[in-house]
Amino acid sequence: MNRKRLSGDSLQKPSSLREQISTALRAALITGEMLPGETYSVPAIAEKFGISATPVREAMLDLTKDGILVALPNKGFQVVATSAETLRQLTEIRLLLEIRVTVEIAKAITPKQVARLREIAVAIQEFAQQNDLMNFIETDRTFHSGILELSGNPMLVEVADQFRSRARIHALPFILESGQLETSAFEHIQILDAMEQRDLETVAKVMEHHINTTIDAVLAMSLVKKAAK
Repeated sequence: MNRKRLSGDSLQKPSSLREQISTALRAALITGEMLPGETYSVPAIAEKFGISATPVREAMLDLTKDGILVALPNKGFQVVATSAETLRQLTEIRLLLEIRVTVEIAKAITPKQVARLREIAVAIQEFAQQNDLMNFIETDRTFHSGILELSGNPMLVEVADQFRSRARIHALPFILESGQLETSAFEHIQILDAMEQRDLETVAKVMEHHINTTIDAVLAMSLVKKAAK
């Protein structure tokens, strides 16, 4: 699988440098270039990117807020190791937060809003097919946040994004390994189709399956690895 490595070449997106670094670090965590339990210094990461330490520190602090990294005084940032039980709890929270709100939004979503989200959903599929993890991660977040933003509740958007980011960052390696990335990407289209048709039951079902993919992939790959021992 073609996966981009952590380097200055990764910083090509037209967003702030801090956001670009944050996305690149998320991709490095997913591909295993950065490992759970390992500690990484800001100067070392900055050197790899060929930039100053300030935006790197800001990006790593953002990941700390999401529960992905933990700051160690005078050492750097350590990648948090997340257990299957923690992922299960994160999944339960996402199910409670996102499904009901998405169903409510589907009742009043406009054609213009659907069209904007569809462009993002199509892009997610394309990035999944290309194994372009950095852009997949960014567009996936944009899609889900874009739906929740229609609720008019910015606090909900922020909280849901934190839980989703933490769950996805640890589950995507398993989704990749199990070959489900394109399937997961296509579910964004299915969610949007159901919302456009005001098919609220299908919206809820597809959302539930999409969110559960996170923990299902982790548990499935864990069983495979145990059987191989």
